[in-house]
Amino acid sequence: MASTRRQQNLCTICGAMAGVFLCRGCNNNFCLIHTTEHRNFLQKSMNDIDHNCEILKDNIQGQKDEEYYRLMMEQIEQWEQQSIEKIRRVADDNRQQMSIITRNRTGGLKEKIEELQRQLAIARQDGGFYENDLQEWTRRLDELQNIITQQRSYKIDLVNDSNPFISKIAVNDESNVSFQMNVSLNNYDEDGIQYKPEDYSNKYNQYDSNKHNQDSYSSGKHTLRFKIHQSDPNNSVIFGVISKQKSINSFVSENSTFYGWTNNDLVCLGGDFEPNYHGYRSDFQTGDIYQLIIDCEQKKIRLKNERTNTSHELKVDTMRCPFPWQPNVRIINNY
Repeated sequence: MASTRRQQNLCTICGAMAGVFLCRGCNNNFCLIHTTEHRNFLQKSMNDIDHNCEILKDNIQGQKDEEYYRLMMEQIEQWEQQSIEKIRRVADDNRQQMSIITRNRTGGLKEKIEELQRQLAIARQDGGFYENDLQEWTRRLDELQNIITQQRSYKIDLVNDSNPFISKIAVNDESNVSFQMNVSLNNYDEDGIQYKPEDYSNKYNQYDSNKHNQDSYSSGKHTLRFKIHQSDPNNSVIFGVISKQKSINSFVSENSTFYGWTNNDLVCLGGDFEPNYHGYRSDFQTGDIYQLIIDCEQKKIRLKNERTNTSHELKVDTMRCPFPWQPNVRIINNY
């Protein structure tokens, strides 16, 4: 019984008995030497937490957050201006149409009325008019009246279309979105036949984005091909790379190493979003096949849409996104 008790009180690290202390936090026993080491470890862990608090506070107060919110406000402003311009163009088109209708319907109407009045005045002065003259003047007056009545038959209607004229925008909290790590990303050759690229192990017959995102590259040139089997306007599509040093599960808006492309014509350069960078226009559609080319030697990435044959290229700053790089490809449901 005494032997069992001594074994239970041995130092967890070295097995020594002398000067054994019990840590009330982890319930492990430590000798005098390792008690000091354990306390130093706990102290260091607390210092790390405090240091991370300072980093978090700096991020809140830093320019990155200001730049991020400035970009969001610019997107709202851009939407507002584009919506106003759409409304202005439609209003101008309808004004022009109404002017044409009015001109065609009332062309010479005033002159015709004045001509009829002139004939009535002459007939009244010389008294040379009869029943058939009165009937003709009445007929012509009715025609003029009908023209005016038809002109007033137009009205302005609101057009109810299944495709909204102006899309409503909303500020969405990405912390509540659900990730789809299964973009149904089969790999295809140029003839549409499924194949396995040489960058991946043959043990996978089908690759989802999670498996892709676990690979990393520090050298060479690698071409990955993805097909979007299903997407809708509420989804955000992301293509790019991050540094393996940064968690791939973090949001791109919070990932300072992310370089790539997404919806709303946005390009991300090391966590900084730039709209329409180098003429980029997002055009993600169901059925599209994309090539993501990762060129470690040239320190750049390229995205190619095989449907439209358009390509976009980014230089990657390895100070902001150090090797090894990981593909970051995903679809986010913004619900």
